[in-house]
Amino acid sequence: MFTKRILTLAMTAGTVIALAGCQSPQGIAQLMNNPEDGNIVKISASMPVGQQVVPPMGFIGFCLDDPAQCEGGTDDPKNMHLTKARWDELNAVNDYVNTNVPQVEDIANYGVSEKWSYPNANGGDCEDLALLKRKMLIERGWSPSDLLISVVREWNGEGHAILIADTDKGELVLDNKNWAIVAWDDTPYTWIKRQSRKRPYIWVDLDQKTFRTAANDTLPPVGAPIPFVVAARQMQNVKPAQAIATADTGLRPSLAADTAALAEEKTAMR
Repeated sequence: MFTKRILTLAMTAGTVIALAGCQSPQGIAQLMNNPEDGNIVKISASMPVGQQVVPPMGFIGFCLDDPAQCEGGTDDPKNMHLTKARWDELNAVNDYVNTNVPQVEDIANYGVSEKWSYPNANGGDCEDLALLKRKMLIERGWSPSDLLISVVREWNGEGHAILIADTDKGELVLDNKNWAIVAWDDTPYTWIKRQSRKRPYIWVDLDQKTFRTAANDTLPPVGAPIPFVVAARQMQNVKPAQAIATADTGLRPSLAADTAALAEEKTAMR
């Protein structure tokens, strides 16, 4: 209900939500060649992106709960053209979520140390806020391939999640700790990994300590089922059979033994 209320209010407010004192101190005029024509200058170089890596476990759980939130993709991502209206839109959504969603840790909210979800009636933590910002921007016409949940490390070693908006003027960071929207290389963070632009369920390396080229990485076809969702469903189908075998025989279930027995049955039926 809380998430629905936020989205409803945000859509009603339109693309510009006036919140005094929350707009980025980097005025839009500083990002323009000519403030009168609204043309924004190039803000930063592209972030180096490495090989595919394992997604955060919380993100995997988020996709397992609702695979539709992680499906899709494109083989030809194109950067959003950053106009003054789109810049205002980024600030409006970022400010609105940061202002209206109470920030609460997962352990207090759900009783577990890590759970990725849209905010509930109690609020949400950093990744929950990033997910909501992504959803709101997609509803305003942004492509999912331009909105990337990213994991970083703070100065004290703690993990943190933010949203990157990938535009033709640079990759911009929407953060709940620094409300000013800045270029990725103007943040105080160490970059760890982020979503792939081509497949939202795939994550890529940003950590220079483990960084290597992504030239040999292959991608599932666009529209293909999410591999780890398929694997999880297969495991769910196996578990009931194992439970029945345990109840009937009192023996520890063995997937290898079950597989061998099934192969023998198929051989005998030929």
